[in-house]
Amino acid sequence: MDPRNWDADEVRRYLQLGTLPADTEGVSGEGERAMMVGSTGPFAQLAGRQVLAAGGSAVDAVIATSLAQIALAAGSWVSYAGVFSLTHFADGATDSLSAGFATFAAEDDPSTIPRQPTPSGRTALVPGFMAGLQAAHDRFGRLPWADLFEPAIFVASEGFPVGAGRARQFALRKDVLPAGFMAVEGEEFRQPELARTLRAVAAEGAEWMYRGPWARQFVDVVRAAGGKASLSDLASYQPIWATPLVADFHGTQVHTVGRPHRGGAQLVEALRLAEGVGDPMTDPAALRELIHISRQAMRPGSHSDFVLAVDSHGAVAAACHSINTSLWGTTGLFAGGVSIPDAASFQQQALAQLGPGEHLPSPVNPAIALRDGAPVLASSSIGAGLHCATLQCLHAVLGLGVDIADAVRRPLFHGPDYLAGDTVVTPLQDRLRGKHFGSAWQAAVARAREAGVPRSEAWDAVLAEIPQVVEDRFDPSVLRRVEELGQPLTVRPVSDAAMPRGFWGGIALGERLAGARTPFSGGVVEGL
Repeated sequence: MDPRNWDADEVRRYLQLGTLPADTEGVSGEGERAMMVGSTGPFAQLAGRQVLAAGGSAVDAVIATSLAQIALAAGSWVSYAGVFSLTHFADGATDSLSAGFATFAAEDDPSTIPRQPTPSGRTALVPGFMAGLQAAHDRFGRLPWADLFEPAIFVASEGFPVGAGRARQFALRKDVLPAGFMAVEGEEFRQPELARTLRAVAAEGAEWMYRGPWARQFVDVVRAAGGKASLSDLASYQPIWATPLVADFHGTQVHTVGRPHRGGAQLVEALRLAEGVGDPMTDPAALRELIHISRQAMRPGSHSDFVLAVDSHGAVAAACHSINTSLWGTTGLFAGGVSIPDAASFQQQALAQLGPGEHLPSPVNPAIALRDGAPVLASSSIGAGLHCATLQCLHAVLGLGVDIADAVRRPLFHGPDYLAGDTVVTPLQDRLRGKHFGSAWQAAVARAREAGVPRSEAWDAVLAEIPQVVEDRFDPSVLRRVEELGQPLTVRPVSDAAMPRGFWGGIALGERLAGARTPFSGGVVEGL
């Protein structure tokens, strides 16, 4: 699994692919016995393909890909101190794994945790990512744990080429990132401190981060910035295995993440409501209904990278992992080269409802659809409109019978228009320009309160005032009719960077494997 032993030209080509502008059409591909799909980092998907070619499991491929995605992102939109979620199928059984953020036991007043952009160690949480990988590997891994780290270690130590987009991200956060943690277009960006940490975790296991030297460094860094972390918080952290939630949808059983996540429950409810809805490309009533379902059943949430894999043994893994904040957060805290998210800086209300060590619920929804007990589709999504993208793509593939390669190229509606930007980049840009994030939402909430709307009806009342963002690729006559039916829309060019976009990927399992993802994220499809 050491990339220095792979074809050197292929390694350079896949690293260079990561510097190219995002595609506008989506990508798709086929395979005979195994497949890998990722949201970002083509080199990371190459690593997953190498795992599958070596006889590794679907979980092995997800682990290697996720680890490499974070090194390629330099800990910006994903982090080794972030979170991880998995839905898995093997030998006739599905499983759900949550490795979300957990609370610090000493944090007894979450309502006073500083909000972005005020930096504070109190905005950190107990990370779940590495513990989640270890738990998944312990149960479903085939290749040695240490081998799966080799691609990420290679990226951290040897570097990756910096393209124009990544250079803009570094420049955008120059006031937050540590001295020397900067790169311009055309440079190779290396992370030697991170490489040392990854080598240690590869050799010692996740315990290195939860009970070993990294745990001590994390606690010291967070406490020095005013946080309330303790060694016992990390040592007591446990991922949660749960029974997946299941939705019956057009002759399939869609299995998705269970407790404590809320995303799985929202997906189940949305699919229940979407049964029998027509084609939104041609039927205005169907488009209006799907938008209404996304608003009624699925609360917004933004996450950072997805990974899907099918191995040659028939196992299927659908995963999502995230830093759950804007690029690198606003604290600039690092431990052992690992970025420390400030995900508590905007979730004070949710944290106030949790006890010490409890997991923060997440809106992610990785899913696997079965028909007659056999998997037919793996699915995962990211972005501000992750629920909207998931609902539309599952409806197209499972409900309408659209080929997956065509499904990812259909026009989409995305998030409500109170959301600023596609994922973690444009919201940050808007805040730096002085634009108040969520101002339309807050104004609508104030009007609902003044009108005496009951709390139980507040969500629908507020959303009724906010247009839904839709791509301009829809038939204009369909969009006009949707608005005549009472659903306000904001129509934007498909390439608009400020679109509250959702990104979806899937693998369809049949006589051949077919993988695809929607436009703009940058990942690739790798089939064997």
